[in-house]
Parts: sequence; C-alpha cells; structure tokens
Amino acid sequence: MGVSGTPVLVAASAERWFGPGFLDRRPETGSALLHVLQDTDDQGYIQVCEALARFDVRDQLAKIDAPVLAVAGSADSAAPTEGLREIAEQVQNGRLVELEGVAHLAPAEAPDQVAKLIRQHVLGEVAPQDTAPGPAYDAGMAVRREVLGDAHVNRATAGATDFTRDFQAFITEYAWGGIWARPGLDRRSRSLITLTALIARGHHEELAMHVRAARTNGLTNDEIKELILQSAIYCGVPDANTAFRIAQRVLTEIDSGLDGEGDS
Repeated sequence: MGVSGTPVLVAASAERWFGPGFLDRRPETGSALLHVLQDTDDQGYIQVCEALARFDVRDQLAKIDAPVLAVAGSADSAAPTEGLREIAEQVQNGRLVELEGVAHLAPAEAPDQVAKLIRQHVLGEVAPQDTAPGPAYDAGMAVRREVLGDAHVNRATAGATDFTRDFQAFITEYAWGGIWARPGLDRRSRSLITLTALIARGHHEELAMHVRAARTNGLTNDEIKELILQSAIYCGVPDANTAFRIAQRVLTEIDSGLDGEGDS
C-alpha cells in the first residue's frame, strides 16, 4: 500500500468492481462505494487483506451440507466464476448462478436479481429461468458476442430488469442459439436476410445495430448499398430512403473509428 493509503486503490477498483457501463448508468451508486474505500482505515484494510489471504478452507468444502448459493459476475476479474464454480461443485448442495455483464459487486449492480436469488434460495423456490443455461443459450451467447460485440451484449444484459430479463434469455437462446448458430447459412447470408427483413418492417433501431453486425460479418459498404437499393424495389422507396440515412450514419461512424454502437 505504501504511503498513499486506500485512495490509491480507487481508480483500479473502479475498473474491477463494476461491469461495463455501470458507472455511466448509476454514477451515484459507484461514487458512494468508491468513497467508502477511499475513507477506509489503511491499517484495518491491510489486516483484512492479510486475513483473507490466509483463509483457505477449500479442503473442507466437502463437509459443508447446508445449501450454498454462489452468485458470480461474468465480468468479475477479482473473483472469477471458476472460483465460485469450485465452491458450488465441492460442497454437498451447491448452486452457481452467473449474472451476465456484472462484475465484482453484484448486489450493487443487480440488486433485484440478487434479492430474487436470495429469496428463492432461502425459501427453496428456484425458478426455471434461474437454472444454469443450456447448450443453446451458451451457443447463442457466443454467436451474439461475436456478431454484436462484447460491449453491446454487456450493456444489454447488465441493463436487464426483472421485467426484461426473460426476453434477453429468450433472444439469446432462440434467435442467436437457435437460428444464427445453425450451419445452413453463413453469417454474411444471415446478415443480408436480416437487413432486408428489418428494412421491410421498418425496425430502424434494430437496423442500425445489424448494419454494424453486417460489417462484422464481412459485408462491405458497397454490398450494403446494393442491398438497400434492391429493397427500394421490393420493400418500398420510403423504407429504402430511411435505411440509407441510417446506414450512412452507422457506416460513417465505423469508418471514422467513432462508432459508439448506439443504444439498441
């Protein structure tokens, strides 16, 4: 720690404690927690760190017969999921739940989710949607991240609420795992189909997101232009006009290196 004390830890902790975008969404919560660290007694902090470093009871996990709920954050670098998985698997009755896009302070980042999990754990009311994801979900999340990028997926999942969380799981498993992960078409073809459908239906927020995805999947600006031109014939000139405006903005941001990935 040196002579600087706990304040020197604040910047690094801001990066490790919170998932992508959390400090932008909830600056007051993040600031309050970081100020607590800054104001912590230096000697007390050192003693707690020393105690934690010496406390290794992994060889005793098999003796624990009380139900154990291990809540991990997918973006937690301080206490990665694998460490919690080891605990959940070695106790006699353990369960692991990983919260997507959440880092080290799950109760602060996802209080509704954590409270719900604790309630279910205490009362023995485990909801089906909170069980471990299946292969289709895992495959879908992998494809979704490859096509849309980690930053976008982290924002979408971390911003999920009790009201929207099931929908996030649904599109990950069925859209990305059930369709995009199928081997019958390559991703370029799927991007072409998706862009055409979004233009035809007027889903402009999704269109901007999938123009970015199309570039990731290997389509060039000229190929996207040709697709929109053809959509003018089969979908309508007004739809193509709007699509050109949206695509122009997105492609300019990508090519200039200023792409913020939008809010969708």
